Amino acid sequence: MSLRQAFLIAVVLGLLIPALLISFLSFNLQRDKMETQLAVDQNRLLEIVALGMQEPLWNLSRQAGAPLVSSVMDDERIISVRVSDTQSNTIFLSALRSERRIGGVAFVQKPVVYRGEEIGQVNIEFDTEHLGIAQKNQLKDLLLIVAAQLLLSIVLIMSILNSRFLKPIRQLSEQATQLAALQLDQPFLWGRQDEIGTVGKHLEWMRAELKRLIDELKAKTLALEADIERRREVEDALRRSENKYRELFWSNLDGIVISSLEGQVIDANPAFLSLIGYSLDQLKLQNFWKVVSDNSEAVERYNLDNKVMRFGFCDEFEVEYINRLGSAIPVSVKTVAMRDADGRITAVWRMVRDISERRAAEERMQLAAKVFENTAEGIMITDAQVRIRSVNRAFTEITGFSQEEVLGQRPTVLSSGRHNKEFYDSLWSVLSEQGQWQGEVWNRRKNGEVYPEWLAINAVKSLAGDVTHYVAIFSDQSERKAADERIQFLAHFDVLTGLPNRGHLQDRALLAIQNAAHDNGKLGVLLLDLDRFKTINESLGHAAGDILLKIASERIRRVLGAGEVVARQGGDEFLVLLPLINDAADAVHVAERILAEFAAPIDVYSHSLAITASIGISLFPDDGRDFDTLVRNADAAMYHAKSSGRNNYKFYTADLNARAREILAIESQLRHAVDRQEFVLHYQPQVEMSTGNIIGAEALIRWNHPTLGLLGPLHFIDVAEERGYIVQIGNWVIREACRQIAEWHAKGLPLMTVGVNLSALQFRHQELVGLLQDALAEYQLPGSCLDVEVTESVIMDDLESTVQTIRAIQAMGIRMSIDDFGTGYSSLAYLKRFKADKLKIDRSFVRDIPGDQDDSAITRAIINMSKNLNMQVVAEGVETVEQWQFLAQEGCHQVQGYLLSKPVSAEAVEPLLRQKCLLPRLE
Repeated sequence: MSLRQAFLIAVVLGLLIPALLISFLSFNLQRDKMETQLAVDQNRLLEIVALGMQEPLWNLSRQAGAPLVSSVMDDERIISVRVSDTQSNTIFLSALRSERRIGGVAFVQKPVVYRGEEIGQVNIEFDTEHLGIAQKNQLKDLLLIVAAQLLLSIVLIMSILNSRFLKPIRQLSEQATQLAALQLDQPFLWGRQDEIGTVGKHLEWMRAELKRLIDELKAKTLALEADIERRREVEDALRRSENKYRELFWSNLDGIVISSLEGQVIDANPAFLSLIGYSLDQLKLQNFWKVVSDNSEAVERYNLDNKVMRFGFCDEFEVEYINRLGSAIPVSVKTVAMRDADGRITAVWRMVRDISERRAAEERMQLAAKVFENTAEGIMITDAQVRIRSVNRAFTEITGFSQEEVLGQRPTVLSSGRHNKEFYDSLWSVLSEQGQWQGEVWNRRKNGEVYPEWLAINAVKSLAGDVTHYVAIFSDQSERKAADERIQFLAHFDVLTGLPNRGHLQDRALLAIQNAAHDNGKLGVLLLDLDRFKTINESLGHAAGDILLKIASERIRRVLGAGEVVARQGGDEFLVLLPLINDAADAVHVAERILAEFAAPIDVYSHSLAITASIGISLFPDDGRDFDTLVRNADAAMYHAKSSGRNNYKFYTADLNARAREILAIESQLRHAVDRQEFVLHYQPQVEMSTGNIIGAEALIRWNHPTLGLLGPLHFIDVAEERGYIVQIGNWVIREACRQIAEWHAKGLPLMTVGVNLSALQFRHQELVGLLQDALAEYQLPGSCLDVEVTESVIMDDLESTVQTIRAIQAMGIRMSIDDFGTGYSSLAYLKRFKADKLKIDRSFVRDIPGDQDDSAITRAIINMSKNLNMQVVAEGVETVEQWQFLAQEGCHQVQGYLLSKPVSAEAVEPLLRQKCLLPRLE
């Protein structure tokens, strides 16, 4: 009960009870007074009648008494008057009202006495109803007066209470709340002089004091923070200075050793310890002069006494040190004196560099001169202007030019004319950028013969980075190239037919399989076997068989299209690779063309031979995901074709034929599915891991097929993309998602973000931006209600157009997500350029975390990268508590998956959206 209500009840009870008591007493007094007055009036009228009837009754004159009775009847309270004669016991006079009332009745009587003798009796009947009516009217008047007084009193009292008590109390409460919330800037103004005003002034004093204390505390805190910051900066400066010294000392590639003047080792860095072979503790037990060779000690002492002690340092000089194994190590040494606070030299700092490699290099230079002249490869050295300055003996032997003939000339003297200007521009571009180039070129000898050579060119630069010379080393590749070409041909082609062999086809197939796997495409392998070839070979001889194989290979090659390859498997078997097909029907068309080509007879040695073939077909990825499996399955299908009568083709499994028919059925019905409203959207919630709040959902399409039931996208999306229906379906998904968002909002749900997937065709469609604008405008939705999801492969194609489309979409406020991130080949530079809002980790990485270290590392890297790029990261396919806990620990922002909810219909997901929070059970 509020204070106002308590006051009101107290006032009402305080006024009502006394007013009722007073009204009750007043009413009783008035009632008694009215009853008394009635009794008086009754007796008076009775006296009047009794006196007036003496003469008429004595004289028995009714005419004399009638006027008196009539005048008495004028009183409305009288019902009847009856005068009786006691002598004759008869009614002398009587009067009665014609309409009798229904109220109470009172009877009064009095004898008529004349001259001391009772001569008659007067009876009067009174109606008491008027008394009750008067009492009721009086009661009503009293109650109205009491109510008016009570209402007026309540209004006056509450007005006074509100202005003098309730309003100030409420103001005090508000000011106390401001004090509790530390809202101290606005002063509390009180002009009242009563007790409440005193309390308010005390509150104002508390506010001022509290504000002063807090301001002082803030000032002291800021001063303390500044002092701490200054101290931290000083400590950081000292730490950096010390770290620089330690880093210089410990990370220096040159050895550093510090020793006293007497040779006691004080400290040494890892490079010096590695050079000498001692640990620091072992070295401290040694005297420094123990590591100096006997023939170098005099040089060390001389430099110490005459240079370091006099000038404080000594320039570089060369000596030999002895390592732990007793081996002499040539080194160059620089020495610096270390002084104490008084400037006295107390220790020596030696910087030691191993010059073993330099001395070895000098020896190698001498050896290189001999190698240069005696090597079997031709060597040509030019200056920076590409003028020949030196050639070796092998150069003369290979090219036929002597050194005198080419000195000062340009290397173009050897040019064969086979390479165009673009070739040489590319060579010099690589040489300028990388400092080296190597490859095969064709040059011309002095006698005009053109020959291949393997050439390696290296740029020689000065210490300043300027090119001073070019060194070209080349070898004659004529004989090797001819041999390699022959070996290459034998390794990859069939000698008899000239077709690629199995190994060469396998290489082509591996590349085709990789491309098909990356593009989610298909490829086909046909294994063809000539029917009854063995009989022909045995009856007409192997020469006839070889001719037949050559003709058969030509016929197969003749019917193949661009990119399709035929190879000889061995014997009378041929393999055909179809690197890019849409479905099984494409493989059927090729098989039928081959069989039709074999329908014409073949003439061999005057024999007209009718040759047929049996073909087995296997498809990637349905019948295998590698070359060997596809060939093995195609081989099994080929034998099935032979057992079925030869001269036909068979797929590896009968299920593939059923699948082909199913695809045709799906294709025929797919074109009308949108018009028939057979598609529905299911929604999978996306949850913020830190709070469990549902921040959006992904829209996933389902086809309510009239005969096959509810189908997922895997059953029809590929067909839709191949047949060009995907844009129409994608447009429907966008409009349906917007319609559903608006419907949820109309039911009282807050506006939410729904992710829609765009295919490559839809993303590149020129009407996409306009469609998004129209859908949002139609349902009056902001752009933030949509999250467009595209895969890496979509955004990597046609970058300029992609960037323009993304910018147009984001300009509408629509969010952008990269779906299945990590399964493609995104460039991080392009990823930064696109400025997407979210990265969605593909479920293939989430599935095995945290057990799989590789998937865990990839997932962790994607999360960290998204944070650095200021992107949200969403993990798809979260199904276990362990996955949830790993992602939460790594800082993943959002998740979706069966652990929280499967994709469900709009009606089923609505209760989840209303509860707003969705967290897994982590027990």
